[in-house]
Amino acid sequence: MDFLLKQARLLLLGLFVLTGCHDKSSDTAQRVDESSVAPDSANAPLRPTTHGAVAEDAVAQQLKALLGGAWLNTTYTAQLLKTHSPRKAHGYWGASGITVMLIDPTSFEGDSLAVALGFSNHEGMPLRYVHLSESKSANSWRTTSYAESFGDDWSETSLRYQTHNADTLLHLDQRNKKTGRIITTTFRRVRGASGTGAALQEPPLQAPLARFINDLLFTGTHSMTDSAGLISSAHFTPSGNVKGLPSHKSYEVNTDFTGPFHEFDTVFLDIYQKSQEELAFATKGDTIRLFAVHDDTTSYERQRGHLRYTLIRQSRN
Repeated sequence: MDFLLKQARLLLLGLFVLTGCHDKSSDTAQRVDESSVAPDSANAPLRPTTHGAVAEDAVAQQLKALLGGAWLNTTYTAQLLKTHSPRKAHGYWGASGITVMLIDPTSFEGDSLAVALGFSNHEGMPLRYVHLSESKSANSWRTTSYAESFGDDWSETSLRYQTHNADTLLHLDQRNKKTGRIITTTFRRVRGASGTGAALQEPPLQAPLARFINDLLFTGTHSMTDSAGLISSAHFTPSGNVKGLPSHKSYEVNTDFTGPFHEFDTVFLDIYQKSQEELAFATKGDTIRLFAVHDDTTSYERQRGHLRYTLIRQSRN
């Protein structure tokens, strides 16, 4: 198992490669500081059952720990941090369009991990598996998807792992098979998100992004003034629960701006329930203002109505 030991050493140097996915033009994602898919069974390599299996298990455990989790596009999150506005940050995710990636460490079977990819905050891409076994290069791993069986023309893809101080990054390099052009998208791990459920997309792909945005915009305890001037307290959690907001128990910030009526940043209250309500919001420092909205079905434009609530964050806990 000299090959596996070499991979372990390369792993500690923080450089990894894998193959398989999408076709777009040239782009490199920027770095920022932040707080907060089925296998081709005919070609997939089998896991060795020799005396070297113990060594392979050790390498696989290291890879699962390093790669497993939820990862967000750093170009997009940089815009969110800059603008505090999902609407203004919309589209700032580079040429690949991939905004989120889930790598499920609990899905390890044979030699592979499930990888779910979210595209433009609107839909999931075909589920893929990354194979933690030898490929053409000593330090590379390939991916496969059922989509390839139906003629889907995926570009050749590699994933490079990088650590710098406390920062952990994954660089997704996508090579166009026809032109040879390479685009790079960089992802950063979401703290507290395991990636578990990628194979079933449960929790859904948008959950890690929702947590990041909730922490950035709403999470914490706020002094709340309503339209009548009454002052009370409201508490928003990272997972999307809210207490103190009359008649509502949950919230979800809109990040998908496909279609009409997206002139403002909005937040859904009690989404998919009878009590569902959508309000526009605007932020300035620790102050969030929530407004009523009206959709003009003639112009297909959204109008902002009267001020409903003014929230002033008192703490982030």
